This record gives sequence, C-alpha cells and structure tokens, in this order.
Amino acid sequence: MLTPSRLGPTAVSTSTLDTSKWTARGLSPAYREPEPSPTKGAKLSPGFGGPLKSAGASYSNDNSALSQLPPAQVRELREGFQILDRDSDGQVGREDVADMLTQLGLSSTNSELTAFFPPSTSQTVTLPTFLNSLATLLTTLSPTPELLNAFSAFDEDDSGQADYAELRDALLNTAPDSGEHPLTEREIDRVMSGFTGRRAFGKHSGAMGGNRRTEVFKYQEFVASVAGGSGPDGKGEKNNDDADE
Repeated sequence: MLTPSRLGPTAVSTSTLDTSKWTARGLSPAYREPEPSPTKGAKLSPGFGGPLKSAGASYSNDNSALSQLPPAQVRELREGFQILDRDSDGQVGREDVADMLTQLGLSSTNSELTAFFPPSTSQTVTLPTFLNSLATLLTTLSPTPELLNAFSAFDEDDSGQADYAELRDALLNTAPDSGEHPLTEREIDRVMSGFTGRRAFGKHSGAMGGNRRTEVFKYQEFVASVAGGSGPDGKGEKNNDDADE
C-alpha cells in the first residue's frame, strides 16, 4: 500500500480514523467551557477541497513532470504499478488506473482517465506512460503557499496544526469547483488520517481550555508531503499520537 508520507494528499492510509473525542476528567467546579472558536462553522473558498480530492482536469503533455517528483516518490509509484500489474505483463488496464487514482485521493472520472487512455488508443498502459501521466497529474496540485494560507486560518496558535473537527466541518461545507462533486466524509477522513494526532496536555491548555486533548490535523506536515514527500523538518513525515510534546 502506498504511504501518505510520500504521496501527500494523494496518498491515503487504509487505517480506520479514530474520531472519538477526549473528555475532561477531574474538572474542578471552577472549570469554564472555552469560548467558541472564531473559525467554528467557517467555510473555505470554493474549490479548496480540490487538493484533497482532485488535481483538476487540466493536464500538461510535458514528460519532464516526472523529473519534478522526489526519487522516493517515483519509487513508490513504480511499486504501485507492480501491485496493479497482477499478471506481470508490464501493463495495467483502465480499472487498475482508476483504482490507483482513488487510492491517491484523486478523481477517477472519465475525463481524468483520458490523460492515461486517449481516445482511439489501447486501454492498457505501460509503466513509462503510467509514470509520466501520473506525475503530470500530481504536479498540478495547488501551490504550497496557497495550501498553507488556507489551513492557517484554522491554526489558532501558529503551531502548524489545525483543529480537526473544525477543518473537517469546513471542508464538508465548502462549495466544489464547477462540475465537481462535494467532498464526502470518507474522502476527507481517508486523506487526512495519516496526518492527525492528539494535542498534548499542558502546552496549549489553560484556564479556558481545561485538560482536554483535542484532535488536530498536522497541516504543515501534510503540505510538506505534497511539496516533496517529507515532513517540515526534511526528515520525513511522522504520525505521532501526540501532536505536541
């Protein structure tokens, strides 16, 4: 299975996301509920869900796109091809490519598949064609600054993390691009699951926050993975249970 650390928004984890909420224990009578977050119920700009689901419908014919991907990412794409090539004949079919796009969190509609299977051509592709077409698709993702700016609206303490519940709610209520379907809960959870964690006790909890451990989305690691297959420290993405220690 492809790993989320190498394929960014397009790589997904098959593990089940634990969306349970931590409850406060041993609260004193003086405990007060925290004030509502200013981003509660917020909506992102139309089309923002694209980086999580689809790289868009426009493609380039420039085969140099493959050279723009990190070597480790190319290796994993090769491994993915080998997994799809069940009969080891060096080719994969339309359904296999559609399955790969779905695993990457990308749209697998007929228009997207046309990049791999132009009209009046064979309905199978070889490894070079597969890699070049997929690399071109991946390089059309939104630029890093755009993603960081969008996610930072949900980062109240500039920690590189956003409240998972609030961000998820915003994504579910974001208007899609024209011709695209809205993001589903399953799509969001599948893509974001490799970059979630629990905020540690103490560091960000005060009189207003009590001792609650909130679930967060580590968006800086996510964006770094999109841009180059590594975490913000350049050493690879880490998925710890505690987001802040």
